[in-house]
Amino acid sequence: MAHAGSERTFELIVNAQPKKWSDPRIDFRQVVGLAFPNPQFGGTILYTVTYSRGPRDNPKGVLTDGQSVEVKSGMVFDVTKTDKS
Repeated sequence: MAHAGSERTFELIVNAQPKKWSDPRIDFRQVVGLAFPNPQFGGTILYTVTYSRGPRDNPKGVLTDGQSVEVKSGMVFDVTKTDKS
């Protein structure tokens, strides 16, 4: 049994790489940051985030900038980076 105040760690898979995450939610920019160090937002770079193996309420879907999603261990995120120039 976890003690009050203890951190729960989730094991997420981001672009086929295991990543540790301690918050029960993750947002679009946080996922992009796990996939690409120092991501650039705005300009000609676009990111696409899809996820699968999520909790029952959100088993799969697409995240867009400004959205967040509840996470669970084993959840898979695929992040692609596109240059629209």
